[in-house]
Amino acid sequence: MRSMRQLRSVLASFTAVSALAAGVVMASAAGNAQAAASDCTGGARGFRDHPDNASGDTHKPRSIDMGSGIVITLEKGVYAGQQIAFGKISGVTFPGDKVWMDWKADGWDQGGPPGTPIRPWLQCGPFTVQSIGQSLTTPFKRTSTDPDYQFRVCGSLNSNNIVRCSEWW
Repeated sequence: MRSMRQLRSVLASFTAVSALAAGVVMASAAGNAQAAASDCTGGARGFRDHPDNASGDTHKPRSIDMGSGIVITLEKGVYAGQQIAFGKISGVTFPGDKVWMDWKADGWDQGGPPGTPIRPWLQCGPFTVQSIGQSLTTPFKRTSTDPDYQFRVCGSLNSNNIVRCSEWW
């Protein structure tokens, strides 16, 4: 187990350099400090829960190879006749690995009481892997052809806590 964690650490460094070259967005872990899974679970804000073994269709709009056999994907599929999107982490996952999906729609959050900041997007998650090899999904949300209505998938590995996000879709 220790050698796998060391390998993941080395691969994470290599992956970070490769991701920058490939145009994958890397962010600070502090950026998700105010987010909570409750922002999108149980039907909140139009999101719907579904099983962690759910898969979208064969075309994945966005995918991030996290290294060490772990992949984070933005999945799309159809539910009740409408196209949906959700985030997923799969592969050789370890407890503490995380996945979330960011969603933005122009004007979705006009703020609350005076002085409340307007959030540019909603972070759905993070959702944390609990066991080795666990596949984990975020709740899903209906997609739109409106260019101001977009999704991206993000995640981090417990071994390095480097946050990586796909481009918006």
